[in-house]
Amino acid sequence: MNPFKTVLYAYLILLSGNTVFSQELENNTTQQSSNLPLLENTVAYANPKNDNILNSFNYNSLSQIDTTHANKNTIAYPPAFKDYRRLAYDTGMYVGATVIAFGILYAMPESATNWDKQAMKENGFAYKWKQNVKAGPVWDEDDWVLNYVTHPYSGAVYYMTARSSGFNIFESFLYSAFMSTFFWEYGIEAFAEIPSKQDLIVTPVIGSAVGECFFYAKKSIIKHDRRVLKSRFLGYTTLFVIDPFNTLLDSFGYKEKQKTQLNVAPIGFDKGTNKTVWGLNFSMQF
Repeated sequence: MNPFKTVLYAYLILLSGNTVFSQELENNTTQQSSNLPLLENTVAYANPKNDNILNSFNYNSLSQIDTTHANKNTIAYPPAFKDYRRLAYDTGMYVGATVIAFGILYAMPESATNWDKQAMKENGFAYKWKQNVKAGPVWDEDDWVLNYVTHPYSGAVYYMTARSSGFNIFESFLYSAFMSTFFWEYGIEAFAEIPSKQDLIVTPVIGSAVGECFFYAKKSIIKHDRRVLKSRFLGYTTLFVIDPFNTLLDSFGYKEKQKTQLNVAPIGFDKGTNKTVWGLNFSMQF
Protein backbone atom coordinates (compact mmCIF):
# COMPACT_ATOMS: atom_id res chain seq x y z
CA MET A 1 0.00 0.00 0.00
CA ASN A 2 1.10 3.58 -0.64
CA PRO A 3 2.85 4.98 2.49
CA PHE A 4 0.75 8.14 2.32
CA LYS A 5 -2.50 6.17 2.36
CA THR A 6 -1.22 4.01 5.20
CA VAL A 7 -0.46 7.04 7.35
CA LEU A 8 -3.72 8.73 6.39
CA TYR A 9 -5.81 5.68 7.34
CA ALA A 10 -3.87 5.32 10.59
CA TYR A 11 -4.59 8.94 11.45
CA LEU A 12 -8.30 8.57 10.69
CA ILE A 13 -8.53 5.51 12.94
CA LEU A 14 -6.55 7.28 15.66
CA LEU A 15 -8.71 10.40 15.46
CA SER A 16 -12.02 8.57 15.60
CA GLY A 17 -10.94 6.26 18.41
CA ASN A 18 -9.33 9.01 20.45
CA THR A 19 -12.34 11.30 20.09
CA VAL A 20 -14.86 8.62 21.08
CA PHE A 21 -12.73 7.53 24.03
CA SER A 22 -12.17 11.07 25.32
CA GLN A 23 -15.78 12.15 24.88
CA GLU A 24 -16.99 9.00 26.59
CA LEU A 25 -14.78 9.76 29.59
CA GLU A 26 -16.09 13.31 29.63
CA ASN A 27 -19.72 12.18 29.46
CA ASN A 28 -19.21 9.66 32.26
CA THR A 29 -17.66 12.32 34.49
CA THR A 30 -20.44 14.79 33.74
CA GLN A 31 -23.11 12.16 34.41
CA GLN A 32 -21.54 11.26 37.76
CA SER A 33 -21.53 14.92 38.79
CA SER A 34 -25.16 15.45 37.70
CA ASN A 35 -26.32 12.39 39.64
CA LEU A 36 -25.13 13.70 43.01
CA PRO A 37 -27.83 13.28 45.68
CA LEU A 38 -29.74 16.33 46.88
CA LEU A 39 -29.43 16.27 50.66
CA GLU A 40 -31.60 17.99 53.22
CA ASN A 41 -29.84 20.49 55.50
CA THR A 42 -31.08 22.56 58.41
CA VAL A 43 -30.87 26.30 58.94
CA ALA A 44 -31.19 27.55 62.51
CA TYR A 45 -31.68 31.16 63.56
CA ALA A 46 -32.74 33.05 66.70
CA ASN A 47 -36.39 33.89 67.35
CA PRO A 48 -36.77 37.70 67.70
CA LYS A 49 -39.18 37.23 70.62
CA ASN A 50 -36.83 35.00 72.59
CA ASP A 51 -33.11 34.96 71.97
CA ASN A 52 -32.76 31.71 73.89
CA ILE A 53 -35.07 29.77 71.57
CA LEU A 54 -33.80 28.61 68.24
CA ASN A 55 -36.13 27.74 65.40
CA SER A 56 -34.91 25.44 62.72
CA PHE A 57 -36.25 24.92 59.26
CA ASN A 58 -35.25 22.48 56.60
CA TYR A 59 -34.24 23.39 53.09
CA ASN A 60 -32.77 21.44 50.20
CA SER A 61 -29.29 22.14 48.90
CA LEU A 62 -26.07 20.38 48.00
CA SER A 63 -24.03 19.47 51.04
CA GLN A 64 -20.51 20.84 51.45
CA ILE A 65 -19.05 17.44 50.51
CA ASP A 66 -21.13 17.25 47.34
CA THR A 67 -20.19 20.78 46.37
CA THR A 68 -16.50 20.04 46.81
CA HIS A 69 -16.85 16.87 44.75
CA ALA A 70 -18.67 18.71 41.97
CA ASN A 71 -16.07 21.47 41.86
CA LYS A 72 -13.28 18.92 41.64
CA ASN A 73 -14.79 17.55 38.45
CA THR A 74 -15.46 20.91 36.82
CA ILE A 75 -11.94 22.37 36.52
CA ALA A 76 -12.02 25.33 34.16
CA TYR A 77 -10.39 23.99 31.00
CA PRO A 78 -10.23 25.60 28.56
CA PRO A 79 -10.33 29.09 30.13
CA ALA A 80 -13.65 30.89 29.86
CA PHE A 81 -11.96 33.86 28.17
CA LYS A 82 -9.33 34.34 25.48
CA ASP A 83 -6.01 34.57 27.25
CA TYR A 84 -3.90 36.63 24.86
CA ARG A 85 -1.13 36.92 27.42
CA ARG A 86 -0.76 33.12 27.61
CA LEU A 87 -0.77 32.88 23.81
CA ALA A 88 1.93 35.57 23.60
CA TYR A 89 4.13 33.73 26.10
CA ASP A 90 3.66 30.45 24.22
CA THR A 91 4.53 32.10 20.91
CA GLY A 92 7.68 33.51 22.47
CA MET A 93 8.63 30.03 23.61
CA TYR A 94 8.19 28.84 20.02
CA VAL A 95 10.90 31.23 18.89
CA GLY A 96 13.42 29.76 21.31
CA ALA A 97 12.40 26.18 20.55
CA THR A 98 12.58 26.84 16.80
CA VAL A 99 16.16 28.06 17.03
CA ILE A 100 17.04 24.77 18.73
CA ALA A 101 15.04 22.75 16.17
CA PHE A 102 16.75 24.56 13.29
CA GLY A 103 20.13 23.70 14.76
CA ILE A 104 19.17 20.03 15.09
CA LEU A 105 17.89 19.88 11.50
CA TYR A 106 21.01 21.63 10.23
CA ALA A 107 23.15 19.03 12.00
CA MET A 108 21.21 16.16 10.40
CA PRO A 109 22.52 14.64 7.14
CA GLU A 110 21.34 16.21 3.88
CA SER A 111 19.82 12.88 2.85
CA ALA A 112 17.25 13.26 5.64
CA THR A 113 16.43 16.97 5.26
CA ASN A 114 17.29 17.68 1.58
CA TRP A 115 18.98 20.91 2.71
CA ASP A 116 21.77 22.25 0.48
CA LYS A 117 24.23 23.19 3.20
CA GLN A 118 26.99 24.07 0.76
CA ALA A 119 24.86 26.72 -0.97
CA MET A 120 23.81 28.08 2.42
CA LYS A 121 27.45 28.48 3.43
CA GLU A 122 28.58 30.03 0.15
CA ASN A 123 25.77 32.55 -0.45
CA GLY A 124 24.57 33.20 3.08
CA PHE A 125 21.28 32.43 4.81
CA ALA A 126 19.48 35.60 3.66
CA TYR A 127 20.26 35.01 -0.01
CA LYS A 128 19.13 31.40 0.24
CA TRP A 129 15.88 32.48 1.93
CA LYS A 130 14.99 34.92 -0.88
CA GLN A 131 15.84 32.32 -3.49
CA ASN A 132 13.71 29.64 -1.86
CA VAL A 133 10.69 31.90 -1.30
CA LYS A 134 10.68 32.97 -4.96
CA ALA A 135 10.99 29.37 -6.15
CA GLY A 136 8.21 27.92 -4.03
CA PRO A 137 6.03 26.27 -3.21
CA VAL A 138 6.95 22.90 -4.72
CA TRP A 139 6.09 19.26 -4.13
CA ASP A 140 8.98 18.12 -1.95
CA GLU A 141 10.61 14.71 -1.79
CA ASP A 142 11.13 14.59 1.98
CA ASP A 143 10.78 11.33 3.86
CA TRP A 144 7.12 10.42 4.45
CA VAL A 145 7.67 10.38 8.22
CA LEU A 146 8.61 14.07 8.13
CA ASN A 147 5.72 15.02 5.84
CA TYR A 148 2.90 12.93 7.28
CA VAL A 149 3.87 12.36 10.92
CA THR A 150 6.04 15.16 12.25
CA HIS A 151 4.29 17.95 10.32
CA PRO A 152 0.75 16.96 11.42
CA TYR A 153 2.05 16.67 14.98
CA SER A 154 3.56 20.16 14.74
CA GLY A 155 0.25 21.48 13.44
CA ALA A 156 -1.53 19.82 16.37
CA VAL A 157 0.85 21.49 18.83
CA TYR A 158 0.24 24.88 17.19
CA TYR A 159 -3.50 24.22 17.41
CA MET A 160 -3.37 23.20 21.06
CA THR A 161 -1.41 26.32 21.93
CA ALA A 162 -4.36 28.48 20.91
CA ARG A 163 -7.10 26.03 22.00
CA SER A 164 -5.71 25.83 25.53
CA SER A 165 -5.62 29.63 25.65
CA GLY A 166 -9.40 29.88 25.31
CA PHE A 167 -9.74 30.22 21.53
CA ASN A 168 -12.37 28.31 19.56
CA ILE A 169 -11.84 25.69 16.83
CA PHE A 170 -11.74 28.11 13.90
CA GLU A 171 -9.44 30.59 15.65
CA SER A 172 -7.10 27.79 16.72
CA PHE A 173 -7.01 26.50 13.13
CA LEU A 174 -6.09 30.00 11.90
CA TYR A 175 -3.28 30.17 14.46
CA SER A 176 -2.00 26.76 13.35
CA ALA A 177 -2.19 27.81 9.69
CA PHE A 178 -0.40 31.11 10.39
CA MET A 179 2.39 29.50 12.41
CA SER A 180 2.93 26.61 9.99
CA THR A 181 2.86 28.86 6.91
CA PHE A 182 4.56 32.12 7.83
CA PHE A 183 6.52 31.15 10.90
CA TRP A 184 7.88 27.84 9.59
CA GLU A 185 7.46 27.19 5.83
CA TYR A 186 8.04 30.77 4.66
CA GLY A 187 10.01 31.68 7.76
CA ILE A 188 12.52 29.43 9.47
CA GLU A 189 12.55 26.52 7.02
CA ALA A 190 12.79 28.80 3.98
CA PHE A 191 16.37 29.58 5.00
CA ALA A 192 17.20 26.00 4.09
CA GLU A 193 14.71 24.74 1.51
CA ILE A 194 11.87 25.75 -0.81
CA PRO A 195 8.42 25.85 0.86
CA SER A 196 6.53 22.59 0.42
CA LYS A 197 3.04 22.30 -1.08
CA GLN A 198 2.02 19.29 0.97
CA ASP A 199 3.39 20.78 4.18
CA LEU A 200 1.34 23.95 3.67
CA ILE A 201 -1.82 21.80 3.58
CA VAL A 202 -1.04 18.79 5.77
CA THR A 203 0.38 20.70 8.74
CA PRO A 204 -2.62 22.96 9.55
CA VAL A 205 -5.45 20.75 8.22
CA ILE A 206 -4.56 17.29 9.53
CA GLY A 207 -2.71 18.92 12.42
CA SER A 208 -5.85 20.75 13.57
CA ALA A 209 -7.88 17.53 13.37
CA VAL A 210 -5.28 15.76 15.52
CA GLY A 211 -5.15 18.81 17.79
CA GLU A 212 -8.89 18.72 18.48
CA CYS A 213 -8.51 15.10 19.59
CA PHE A 214 -5.65 16.24 21.81
CA PHE A 215 -7.99 18.88 23.22
CA TYR A 216 -10.63 16.32 24.27
CA ALA A 217 -7.93 14.05 25.66
CA LYS A 218 -6.51 16.89 27.75
CA LYS A 219 -9.96 17.73 29.12
CA SER A 220 -10.39 14.13 30.23
CA ILE A 221 -6.92 13.97 31.78
CA ILE A 222 -7.48 17.18 33.74
CA LYS A 223 -10.90 16.02 34.95
CA HIS A 224 -9.26 12.83 36.21
CA ASP A 225 -6.81 14.77 38.39
CA ARG A 226 -4.17 14.83 35.64
CA ARG A 227 -3.87 11.07 35.64
CA VAL A 228 -3.77 8.44 32.89
CA LEU A 229 -4.54 4.89 34.00
CA LYS A 230 -4.44 6.29 37.57
CA SER A 231 -0.81 7.32 37.06
CA ARG A 232 0.20 10.95 37.66
CA PHE A 233 3.46 10.36 35.76
CA LEU A 234 1.63 9.13 32.67
CA GLY A 235 -0.80 12.02 33.01
CA TYR A 236 1.85 14.74 33.01
CA THR A 237 3.87 12.96 30.31
CA THR A 238 0.81 12.80 28.06
CA LEU A 239 -0.02 16.45 28.72
CA PHE A 240 3.52 17.43 27.76
CA VAL A 241 3.34 15.43 24.53
CA ILE A 242 -0.03 16.82 23.38
CA ASP A 243 0.39 20.38 24.67
CA PRO A 244 4.06 20.96 25.51
CA PHE A 245 4.23 24.75 25.69
CA ASN A 246 1.17 25.27 27.87
CA THR A 247 2.28 22.42 30.13
CA LEU A 248 5.70 24.04 30.52
CA LEU A 249 4.11 27.44 31.10
CA ASP A 250 1.90 26.03 33.86
CA SER A 251 4.87 24.28 35.44
CA PHE A 252 6.66 27.64 35.58
CA GLY A 253 3.79 28.94 37.71
CA TYR A 254 1.84 30.90 35.11
CA LYS A 255 -1.42 32.31 36.43
CA GLU A 256 -4.19 34.15 34.64
CA LYS A 257 -4.92 37.69 35.69
CA GLN A 258 -7.05 37.81 38.83
CA LYS A 259 -10.77 37.95 38.16
CA THR A 260 -13.39 38.49 40.89
CA GLN A 261 -17.16 38.31 40.81
CA LEU A 262 -19.80 39.04 43.46
CA ASN A 263 -23.46 38.25 42.97
CA VAL A 264 -26.63 37.34 44.84
CA ALA A 265 -28.07 33.88 44.20
CA PRO A 266 -30.51 31.45 45.83
CA ILE A 267 -28.82 28.84 48.03
CA GLY A 268 -31.86 26.87 49.20
CA PHE A 269 -35.52 26.87 50.14
CA ASP A 270 -36.94 27.41 53.65
CA LYS A 271 -39.92 25.07 54.11
CA GLY A 272 -40.99 26.77 57.32
CA THR A 273 -41.61 30.17 55.76
CA ASN A 274 -42.08 28.85 52.23
CA LYS A 275 -39.45 31.29 51.01
CA THR A 276 -36.23 31.06 49.04
CA VAL A 277 -33.01 31.45 51.00
CA TRP A 278 -30.67 33.92 49.31
CA GLY A 279 -26.95 34.42 49.78
CA LEU A 280 -23.90 36.21 48.44
CA ASN A 281 -21.65 34.26 46.07
CA PHE A 282 -18.07 35.50 45.80
CA SER A 283 -15.66 33.96 43.32
CA MET A 284 -12.05 34.80 42.58
CA GLN A 285 -9.96 33.41 39.76
CA PHE A 286 -6.17 33.63 39.80
